[in-house]
Amino acid sequence: MTNFSDRLAESILSRRSGVCVGIDPDLSRLPDHLRAAYAGRVAELGDAGAVAACFSEFASGVIDAVADVVAAVKPQAAFFEQYGAPGWEALRRVVACAHEHDLPVILDAKRGDIGSTSAAYAAAVFGGAPALAGAPLPGLAADAVTVNPYLGDDALAPFLERCDQGKGVFVLARTSNQGAASLQERDCDGRPLYLHVTDMIARLGARYVGAHGYSDVGAVAGATAPTSLAAVRAALPHAFLLVPGFGAQGAGPEALAGLASGDARGYVVNASRSIIYAWRERGGDFRSAAAAAAAEMRDAIGGF
Repeated sequence: MTNFSDRLAESILSRRSGVCVGIDPDLSRLPDHLRAAYAGRVAELGDAGAVAACFSEFASGVIDAVADVVAAVKPQAAFFEQYGAPGWEALRRVVACAHEHDLPVILDAKRGDIGSTSAAYAAAVFGGAPALAGAPLPGLAADAVTVNPYLGDDALAPFLERCDQGKGVFVLARTSNQGAASLQERDCDGRPLYLHVTDMIARLGARYVGAHGYSDVGAVAGATAPTSLAAVRAALPHAFLLVPGFGAQGAGPEALAGLASGDARGYVVNASRSIIYAWRERGGDFRSAAAAAAAEMRDAIGGF
């Protein structure tokens, strides 16, 4: 089975793009015509079902529009999960839409718990929950997932085991949020804590390396802390980095200087709001605005 890291590298190289588009649907920010259309279907679908269907149409429209200029799609699970079972089904449709365009899907769920619970999380994300009869259930069929390392190796093991099945894992190292430094930058034996996490990532990912030379176990490192981002890259020269913080969070292309590693550069840069809601500033159709914003970001962070 093809390694996740190879599929991601090939998507980057074939599209000549390091952009990852985040799918973070917020009902209050969706186009008026979509909200009005699905408000008229509440009696048919129920409140949660109508919102979930609205999210599905919006997200699929964005993915269809940007598929030629982005390398990966990163749906944020929480935006869908708040709507219960209909939201989860909408998320499944979003994953399927990305796969129709051969786009790798990184589910942003930040999972991580004791071993048995992590195994259940992995089954939900990747598939494999046992059924009463027949084959295991398919789950979301995502290609990779973000995970929280702070319960230790055993919490990550059920996700890492899926690398043998062509899946990928992105471990939180130095995140992009403002409060990240209060814990992740804390001194621990003379080094910031996040660098101890990168040591763990390097160790755990060493056995899962694809033909392009990248590990299937990558790191999340934010562009809003460029010095720390550079330190993560230095610690993980053979890992893919998932780099949030570009666009609405304030980071620009200068944060990426010197970050490239290997033939596919070894990173994807995520932007969510600045792409999926680009129509709010640009006007026009939300799909064409998203495509234009994604293409501009691709060019800003550099072509291949």
